[in-house]
Amino acid sequence: MNLNSNAGIVKHWMEKAEQLVDPDSENQLRYVEEEFYELLHAWKNETRPEVIKEACDLLWVTYGLLHTLNVDPDQAFDRIAASNYSKFPFTKVEGKVQKGPDYEAPNLTDL
Repeated sequence: MNLNSNAGIVKHWMEKAEQLVDPDSENQLRYVEEEFYELLHAWKNETRPEVIKEACDLLWVTYGLLHTLNVDPDQAFDRIAASNYSKFPFTKVEGKVQKGPDYEAPNLTDL
């Protein structure tokens, strides 16, 4: 258990709450949806601290979803980060970074 990463903290909490004994990915996905809409509401109607809280709650349940799928979120994130960095050099379209000539899609099939 790695309590030095957000994913490790969430996994530890889920183990203590017995949420990984019989993982329920469908239920966890509902939590992701709920927290997403709470973040949107906070963005439009609440203070900055409430937006921060809801954004972190969304991260929490997203890590939880990956844990219920038996995926190491840190390992998956590292691969996504490497893929995103491979977009350089890049161009932008409407402010969004586009894939450059050296782009490599992440390999997540073994996770």
